[in-house]
Amino acid sequence: MAPSGDEERVIELHLPSRLGYEKVAMDTASAMAKRMGFSHDRVDSLRTAVSEAVTNAIEHGNQHDSAMKVVVVFTGSDDGLIVDVADQGRKILDQTITERTPDIHQVLHSDDKGGWGIWLIKELMDEVQFSVAPSGGNKLRMVIHLDR
Repeated sequence: MAPSGDEERVIELHLPSRLGYEKVAMDTASAMAKRMGFSHDRVDSLRTAVSEAVTNAIEHGNQHDSAMKVVVVFTGSDDGLIVDVADQGRKILDQTITERTPDIHQVLHSDDKGGWGIWLIKELMDEVQFSVAPSGGNKLRMVIHLDR
């Protein structure tokens, strides 16, 4: 008998702050979204947004401190998927960063090709919210709606 209750609706990951572990979160997001009936394009958008969010938490929030975790919680609902990504960093996200649109010309002529992650997440997800995590770090909530 297949489970059909709330136990399938929430998946929680505690990932080390080491690059490469974002793939675990991407694969979990993909598997859950496919089970929920998301289209291939929406699954790809979700995978990219989750990768960017976890990578940002590892690099900027936890500053590659492998003793700190990135907590990713996937919560499925009848109309979509909520993904919470929280770091344990001590540096609170500057909210002005969340409002920037990268300048393509500046990026092309700079050695630093970063700065696209938050913008990309906002472009790919239906809802994006930044807050302080219970751990005292940063929390990003992304919502992607299931189009039926």
